[in-house]
Amino acid sequence: MGKELTAAQKELVKVFVTREVAEGPVKCNYCDKEITSRNVDRWASHLRGCVKTPADIKAQIQPHRDGEEAPPAPTSAAGRSVHVSTDYMKFNAAHFIAYKGFREKLHGHNYRLAVTITGQVGPDGYVVDFGEIKKISRVICKDLNESFLVPMNSDALKISFDGTNVHILTEDNAKFSFPKSDCSLLPIVHSSAEELAIYISNQLIDSFTIVALLERGVRKLEVSISEANQQFATYERTILA
Repeated sequence: MGKELTAAQKELVKVFVTREVAEGPVKCNYCDKEITSRNVDRWASHLRGCVKTPADIKAQIQPHRDGEEAPPAPTSAAGRSVHVSTDYMKFNAAHFIAYKGFREKLHGHNYRLAVTITGQVGPDGYVVDFGEIKKISRVICKDLNESFLVPMNSDALKISFDGTNVHILTEDNAKFSFPKSDCSLLPIVHSSAEELAIYISNQLIDSFTIVALLERGVRKLEVSISEANQQFATYERTILA
């Protein structure tokens, strides 16, 4: 039997492509190239072949034979870690989870963000300057604050635009309409804490840039998103050249 992606790997692939129009083609988040196929395996094939896709992402979406364990994510060398979670690394947002056959009621959370970066201590005495982490995190939180989180890659929602508004039709025929300026249009499949952690991880890395992180000896970035006290999701990403 040929090699295949697991269901979990397919869900991960969907996070790294963007669909700008409901039912339309997707674009690679790294090279912005349009992928005309509707097949998730073809999306994964493009991502693995894209020169701009980070090595750690390629490793996580390698297919394997049925019965084999999925390839483990690369591990990084031991190092020192810095952890940041301040009072202003937070955002308030509305959302609902929707997948085939299920939809939550519209509700909101007071989200809190925590970032941990692991690497080597540089000649300046830092792994990464706390101030840089806080500055970038604050911008990300500000962009998401007081918005409705729209999972643009959803396979359970029909999303359309009329210029000033975002319209959402659910499987149970519930209709929502929001001012576009009140929405955060995110390249995710579900507006879950788990996928928000992946999205924010990508935003942080894009802001720092892979090159700058590697030059500093950074090898791992961990993002945690809390929806409530003692309720959070964490995403770890290994930084490879």
